[in-house]
Amino acid sequence: MKGALRAWCLAVTLGGGAALAGPPRLAALDPEASEARILVEMRLAGEVRGRFERIEGELVALPDGRWQVRVRLDARRLVLDGPDWRVRMTRSEKFLDVENHPDIRFTSSPFDGALLGTGGRLDGALRLRGRERPVSFALDPAACPAPGPGCTLHVSGQISRREFGMEAYRLWVQDGVAFDFLVHLREPDTP
Repeated sequence: MKGALRAWCLAVTLGGGAALAGPPRLAALDPEASEARILVEMRLAGEVRGRFERIEGELVALPDGRWQVRVRLDARRLVLDGPDWRVRMTRSEKFLDVENHPDIRFTSSPFDGALLGTGGRLDGALRLRGRERPVSFALDPAACPAPGPGCTLHVSGQISRREFGMEAYRLWVQDGVAFDFLVHLREPDTP
């Protein structure tokens, strides 16, 4: 993927972002180099921070020249900091309900490839606890000349937990749940 994405980024830079012949059809997110974190703020007891031990996904070039990102998190592999009672509460059926809804999925709306370099709003749909809702995340501008291998892409945003059926613990837990992603792409599997 590194070579294909590098070629695509160079072609976008030189070609002004026009549709390209032969862009990579699929790039996998590198689960070893990528990170997904969550932050839940308690009203009186501080923050609950966690990270997902496994992030999977892909960047797909669509036929119309736009791109789409699809990300899957395994909620059962969420590691949380803090006392055991906070961990139990966050993983429980009243909050993330990781046993009944092990997958958290984000599928972006199609976007222009230039967004990878400039940053901006990344709209899409989040599926959490069996409910799918529209969300908007922020994609930071890439810190390198051509986004891709060797360059970190940072995506972050906050959702309303009530929109996903997490209505318990209102006196203890604030409504916003923050997500933070550091995404790296990997070489495609060779056929």
